[in-house]
Amino acid sequence: MTIEERVAALEAEHKNIYHQLDELKKQTADIHELTASVKVVATEMKNVSTKVDSMDERLSEIEKEPAKAFTHYKQQIIGYIITGVIGALLGALMAAIIR
Repeated sequence: MTIEERVAALEAEHKNIYHQLDELKKQTADIHELTASVKVVATEMKNVSTKVDSMDERLSEIEKEPAKAFTHYKQQIIGYIITGVIGALLGALMAAIIR
C-alpha cells in the first residue's frame, strides 16, 4: 500500500468519524430536548394531580349533601310529630282540667 492510498484511507476514515460525531451531537441535542419536555410534562402532571385532589374533596362534599338534607328533614319531621303529640296531650289535659 502506498502513502497516497494510506492518506486517502485515513481521510475517508476521518470523514466517516466526523460524520458519526455530527450524528451523535444531533442525538444528544434531541435527548436534551426530550429531557426538558419530560420535566415540563412532570410539572403539569403534578399540577393536574393537585387539581384532581381538590376536585375529589369537593365532589365528596357534594355527595354528602343529600344525606345531610335527609337528616335535616328527618329531624324536622320527628320534631313536628313530638310537638303534635305534646300539643294533643296538653290539649287533652287542659280539656280535662276545664271540665
